[in-house]
Amino acid sequence: MTLLSLWAVSVVLSGVALLIMIGLILGRFVSQRRQDDLSQQRKTLLPLLLGDAGDEVIHDASVKRSPILRDLSIELIQLVRGEERQQLIATATRLGVAESIRKVLAKGTTRARVVAAETLADFPDEFTTDALHRALEDRNDGVRLAAALALASSDRAPPAQTLVQLLDLGMREQSMLIVALFQEIARSSPAEIRSLIDDQISPPKVKAAAIEALSASGDYSLVPSIVQLALKADPYGEELPRYLRSLGAFQHPAGSPAIVQWLSAPTWWVRTAAAEAAGRIGLQETQSTLVDLLDDPDWWVRFRAGEALVRLGAEAQQLLAKVAATGSQRASSAARLTLAEQAVQA
Repeated sequence: MTLLSLWAVSVVLSGVALLIMIGLILGRFVSQRRQDDLSQQRKTLLPLLLGDAGDEVIHDASVKRSPILRDLSIELIQLVRGEERQQLIATATRLGVAESIRKVLAKGTTRARVVAAETLADFPDEFTTDALHRALEDRNDGVRLAAALALASSDRAPPAQTLVQLLDLGMREQSMLIVALFQEIARSSPAEIRSLIDDQISPPKVKAAAIEALSASGDYSLVPSIVQLALKADPYGEELPRYLRSLGAFQHPAGSPAIVQWLSAPTWWVRTAAAEAAGRIGLQETQSTLVDLLDDPDWWVRFRAGEALVRLGAEAQQLLAKVAATGSQRASSAARLTLAEQAVQA
């Protein structure tokens, strides 16, 4: 390559670099102009949302700035509470915000439809309720579940059994959000969720989610039903640990039969859940089994067994100290770590 050729290449490269730099500067300039314009429009719209604007002003704003108005309304609704929130929602509805979001729910992308369904939970008007009910039959599972959550959070959901069938909960839809959905429904209609536990045709995952949703209710009448489900559950299934953890959450001694049975389960995750529940309930009769579990091949089982022994009180803690001094290497290590971590002077 001659010197002239090198010079020509360098000139071309310099020109390209210059064009790129000019493009970046123009892009930055346009972006800044758009950002300034957006900020100015938000400042103009903010008083309309927070104040009591006339219908003519509201109509003009809703026609010209619908997307900005929608986004600003959603942001503000998430920030305020009480009467101000209700007033803001009423104003936003007059400005056509709910209608705009309903259009997104009907024709937006999957992600946009999910967000729209979540947002419409704040709008109680009948048109929004109808739109959310239609979304329960959306082609996407996530949109259907988001619509169900939105309806449940505002006490507008169909009966729980209808939702189970409509959304195919526990079968096609297995998200842990099912628990959140049932918790929302249980706030106003706990009997509906309770009926799912007793219903023979409810899928196991629906029963487990219903139990978890009600486990904070303190309704001890649920314990016998959970015990029966746990005793008959598949030790390799996902539901059994959830049943055992729920029994632990109730802290009722009537859960003992299921927990005692599954402390010797063939799966480590079930033994772990059973050991944790034994400690939370305070089942003294499980002391010797928990001591044996300190030598379990799985670390989580040993960890939960040690924790449970500490919770069982002074006598169990003495057993823990004895294992630390005289047990097998694995059991002794687990016992010593538990005593140190729990700061137990046994």
